[in-house]
Amino acid sequence: MREDVVWAASLFLAVCSLWWLISGIVLPAGELLKILRRIAGGDFRPVILNGLPVLFRKTAGELRVIAETLARQKSLLAEEEFSISVILESMTEGVVITGEDLRIRLVNKAAISMFNLRGEVRRLLLPEVFMGHELQGVAQRATETGEVQRGELTLGIPGRSDRCHLVVTAAPLKTPDMNSPGGCLMVLHDVTRLRELESVRREFVANVSHEFRTPLSIINGYLETLQEGGLSREMTRKSLTVMRRHADRLNHLIEDLLTISRMEEKGGRLETLPTNLGEILSSVIEQLDSEAKSRGARVRLEIGSGLPDVPVDAYRIEQAFSNLLVNALRHGVSPEGDGGDVVICASLQGMEMAISFRDHGPGIPLHDQDHIFERFYRVGGDRARQTGGTGLGLSIVKNVVQAHGGRMALDSRPGYGSTFTIFLPV
Repeated sequence: MREDVVWAASLFLAVCSLWWLISGIVLPAGELLKILRRIAGGDFRPVILNGLPVLFRKTAGELRVIAETLARQKSLLAEEEFSISVILESMTEGVVITGEDLRIRLVNKAAISMFNLRGEVRRLLLPEVFMGHELQGVAQRATETGEVQRGELTLGIPGRSDRCHLVVTAAPLKTPDMNSPGGCLMVLHDVTRLRELESVRREFVANVSHEFRTPLSIINGYLETLQEGGLSREMTRKSLTVMRRHADRLNHLIEDLLTISRMEEKGGRLETLPTNLGEILSSVIEQLDSEAKSRGARVRLEIGSGLPDVPVDAYRIEQAFSNLLVNALRHGVSPEGDGGDVVICASLQGMEMAISFRDHGPGIPLHDQDHIFERFYRVGGDRARQTGGTGLGLSIVKNVVQAHGGRMALDSRPGYGSTFTIFLPV
């Protein structure tokens, strides 16, 4: 009997000990292990453990502090990543970040648009994405020397007909120990438009110089001849006539250049008043009647009935109409040289007044039509200089029309004449 009591007491103690071990150590340890796995997996929700034995309370408190700290760090990192992402995506400059092996880690939206990139480019090598070795060379020099490198590159980009001019700044990225390079940060500035403007400026200066040089050379030549003396009265008169003609040409060139400058000047004002365009067109035709007759051309004016007055600067619009009519008379005659009709039409089209100048000349070649309104551009190159003019007439027309909030249109086919149309808001 006594042995049975001892055995029962021992069994009870063993069961109690096992229960204490399971409920007081194994189960709390399992809960803590779950929490550790959750934290390790990136889930930093608050740690809530109630009723833990004293043995595990301190450990649970430390886990709670760790979870809260990691949660704050995660929130700060998310805010920083968002800020960096917003900054990179809002930049107009292209940004490319590579690793030490020149594998791309990050490309912002501006760089993707700049190079017309398609698909995923991260983790690809720099030369696999960006054609040409110039960009790779700048990045490699930055990572090898540990110094900021700069350069200007000219690249051909798929999907773009022109070549792209880029100013590249490449800065090395250091590892946390600051002893070895960790990659490269490249900032790409697209200066294609700036280089195009510089090219236009150089071309403009060259054209102006050429336009001034020719008449000045002729005038100087005749002046030298007059200085030598011994000329007949007829030769002297002829020399003075030629010099006067070329002096007038220089004067017209200067006036046209000043006109374009005023039209392109920001804030330039137009003295607009409601104006009858039919009266201006009639005046222009009358002023150029002698030139039309000398070329055997006929100018016909067709005006719709009941056209409203249009708010325009009468002087500037008359200048534009005159340039278009002169252009039609000089370049729109038939190839046989026996003149031809120039038809001027004015009509109301919706909320715009359309004034068209149609000739029946040889027309304008297709490859010239995109450049016809550029300064000094002449169809046929230098051979067209013999027709006279400064090469600025159509450029002035375009600037005058745009200053009035209007637009220009050209319809021309080689062999079928040309039609220049001005659209002015009513």
